[in-house]
Amino acid sequence: MCGISGIFFFKGNNKVKKKNLVKMNKLLEHRGPDGNGSWISSNKKVGFGHTRLSILDLTSSANQPFVDNTKNYVITFNGEIYNFKEIKKVLLKKGYSFRTKNSDTEVLLLSYIEWGLKCVEKFRGMFAFAIWDNIKKKVFLVRDRVGIKPLYYKIDSEKLIFSSEIKAILLDPDYIPKIDEESMYHYLTFLCTPAPKTMFKDINKLEAGTWLSIDENGKNEKEQYWDPLEEKELIDIDNINKVLTKTLKESIKYRGISDVDVGVFLSGGIDSSTNAYFFSKNSKKKIKTFSIGYDKEYKSYKSELNYARIVAEHIKSLHFEKKLRKDDIKNIIFDMVYFQDEPISDPVCVPIFYVSKLAKENNIKVCQVGEGADELFFGYTNWFRTSKINMFINNVFFPDFLKKLILFLYKKLNFQYKYTSDLLRRSVEKKPIFWGGAEAFSSFEKSQLFSDDFKKKIKNFDSWNCIRPHYEFFNKKAKNKCIENWMTYLDLKIRLPELILMRVDKMTMANSLEARVPFLDHNLIQKTIDLPINIKIKKNKSKVLLKEIVKGLLPNEILNRKKQGFGLPLKEWFEEGLGIDEKKIICEFVTETDFFDKNYIRNVINRKGDTRLWFILNLAIWWKIFITDNRLKFF
Repeated sequence: MCGISGIFFFKGNNKVKKKNLVKMNKLLEHRGPDGNGSWISSNKKVGFGHTRLSILDLTSSANQPFVDNTKNYVITFNGEIYNFKEIKKVLLKKGYSFRTKNSDTEVLLLSYIEWGLKCVEKFRGMFAFAIWDNIKKKVFLVRDRVGIKPLYYKIDSEKLIFSSEIKAILLDPDYIPKIDEESMYHYLTFLCTPAPKTMFKDINKLEAGTWLSIDENGKNEKEQYWDPLEEKELIDIDNINKVLTKTLKESIKYRGISDVDVGVFLSGGIDSSTNAYFFSKNSKKKIKTFSIGYDKEYKSYKSELNYARIVAEHIKSLHFEKKLRKDDIKNIIFDMVYFQDEPISDPVCVPIFYVSKLAKENNIKVCQVGEGADELFFGYTNWFRTSKINMFINNVFFPDFLKKLILFLYKKLNFQYKYTSDLLRRSVEKKPIFWGGAEAFSSFEKSQLFSDDFKKKIKNFDSWNCIRPHYEFFNKKAKNKCIENWMTYLDLKIRLPELILMRVDKMTMANSLEARVPFLDHNLIQKTIDLPINIKIKKNKSKVLLKEIVKGLLPNEILNRKKQGFGLPLKEWFEEGLGIDEKKIICEFVTETDFFDKNYIRNVINRKGDTRLWFILNLAIWWKIFITDNRLKFF
């Protein structure tokens, strides 16, 4: 796992300077503290940077940027190719020779030389990489299928700048950081910024499963190379448990490939417990597991430490845990937002940061995590509720004229129920009622949230525009077009790559820790994405497929426990105050920007324990760090 960056001057007389690559590396050092390097082309028009977290082939021969023997191809790569050994055997038979003993980076670069960008079809892993092809005179940027690794870029009239993190791009002296107003609008819907935009105006992020090329004339081309519905696999229903068990076990085994110790984040839920169980069976020694709890019991969040201990005892792991206090937010919140790059309004960033720190303190460089299981196996309790609401709202006995009448009355009576009006309006307009697993503010609330001047600017903004292409593709490609499969598909396109996986990447890498995601192996996704819903849900119970896989392998207390998401007692902590004067921070942001209606924000602030305050607070701190106090100008 690493930090990558680069500059490509395709026009003008400017040349890449090593000192600028060094400065970009410096800002990415937390992603790769074990080493750094840079490469500049002979004409000084292309330069790559790299910071290394040594996981595979710990020798210096595997350092990056990596140049092939002909010196025509150069790569800077972040991630892991888990099946690199199998690919290496194929390349050896084709006559390729290798300088390294155990480097997946060299395998990746030689795979590109042999198969071009089709090489990504052979990879089982997570990756964000850039390749300079001196034959084609092009830079290629590639992000993995699911979007586990981030890749940001900015293209102006004369150059391309890219990096694993936006902060390195902000070093560009020609760029003045500004907030992208449309992205902020969508952020207040989705809790994140849907790709390809970011919260920074004119800085983009590469979409999951996509590559981008730019040539020496500045011509750029972008293509999506993978979509789960395009590559779905139809499984014989009679053999489904056997097939999924084999695929999952294989995925977890692959993610144990490492030349350093690998640990597991263990919450005690079925996802992390399954992960820990199968990984422990693959390991020749006791594995290390890591859990986060809290200093006391809270109504809004029940401690899971006891469940984690049950699993740790069951698999005989070396178990480590840490109990957080409210002050632990105060101690990291500003650093946390800095590492996020753009607001990621998921408070789970806090426990992920601390469990990553705990693992690192106990000599672990790599951890497996359980993200993705809820999406693939329909594990969210609120998804059940949404599917039932969908059945009710779209019932033939609930005609559109009645929905319109209710909407009229809502407006007339100024009824402020959070989502009912949104759901009814979507149904009337023949749109899906599900717009993602996390919605911040409803359309009605956003109409009150923004200032009058800003509302004039955004009158044509609509978050449906982010969803429409995915909905059209789903209806075109899905065999089982039920709302439940739509939920999985949409979250794979927006919430997972830009919220869930980014909270994992940014918080683990802030602690120089690599996170691996077995449930998001593309082979597993392709087998589950379009299953009939009666296979995923039985007797009104969720995650039946996953529970059948581990039945008899995990303790009954884990299999039968009530679903609980990984979280923190934010409601109570907001009621008590976070200790950072969050009200002052938010009010300064609102006053100095004029995006928001001051009275509405004041009402949100004064609502006791309103956790949506977190969304505004993250935005306000981000604005303070990156927009008003930008101190990253080193060029």
